[in-house]
Amino acid sequence: MSLPYKATLASPCKLNLTLDVGLPRPDGFHELDSLVVLLSAADEVTVTVKPGPRTVKLIVKDRRPDSVASEPMPKGAENLAHKAAQLALDTLAPGQELQVWITLAKRLPAQAGLGAGSSNAATVLQAVGAALEASADALLPLAAQLGSDVALFLAPPAPSAPPAPTSGGAYVVRMRGRGERVEPVALELPKLYGVLTRPAVGVPTGPAYALLDALPNRLPGTATEALLTNTGLAPPLVGAGGAALSNDFEAAVLPAFPEVAALHAALTEAGAVRALLCGSGSSVFGLARDRAHALELVKKLAGRVAWLKLVESL
Repeated sequence: MSLPYKATLASPCKLNLTLDVGLPRPDGFHELDSLVVLLSAADEVTVTVKPGPRTVKLIVKDRRPDSVASEPMPKGAENLAHKAAQLALDTLAPGQELQVWITLAKRLPAQAGLGAGSSNAATVLQAVGAALEASADALLPLAAQLGSDVALFLAPPAPSAPPAPTSGGAYVVRMRGRGERVEPVALELPKLYGVLTRPAVGVPTGPAYALLDALPNRLPGTATEALLTNTGLAPPLVGAGGAALSNDFEAAVLPAFPEVAALHAALTEAGAVRALLCGSGSSVFGLARDRAHALELVKKLAGRVAWLKLVESL
């Protein structure tokens, strides 16, 4: 172990291409089945691990535009990135006199369905794990303790993963359970381009699940399994009007949040191949045919939405 260790890493957001949400389990969680890609929009995390009195220090630099910065951002020990560093120290370096300093440049909005907080936590786990020479397998149980989808952002380094798609393709992960069970899948998808948008309002995760569970006669979606068993759906993901994309939350969130529904409609009217709610919202992704089309969408929507970002899959 060579200290001090310092790394500055991108902390990307995620996009659920499919999101099938089961009925509530006895423990209150929901069984999920989802195909996920990571997107280029990201926060930036700098982590320093060095000898010294045992402590974790977090500095948050809020770089979000005022239009989407209304939701309070947890700071200090309440922030998931801080919790990740503390858990990593307690588990991987018990009794050692080490300090972890974190600087989080926050660009991604909260309550947006992008997994930004979980991504920050995973990025910190990766950095502290690298400093302490911990294996990827040692980090996964910690991710599960921190949150339902933190493990998602640790999935790509798995040594047993199948090869990534052909050069330039999208790296796809299947997420199941409450989000803690992740595995890369050998699904050939082209690189995806599009725009991420968010209205001025956020959608808290808990109320979104309550709205979904309140739908009468709700049946969990099966889009994930259908796409995996009929791989012929994958190549025309763009050309077929994004028919393979699916999110169970759309039926509950769009009627309850007019601002999100209006954004969804605006993307469709602007010419997006498919407008898709991100996670439980409030962000909406607009799928483009290619990068040039994504740029066209940005021009059409600029000034009309609270937050807008051209993105591509990683």
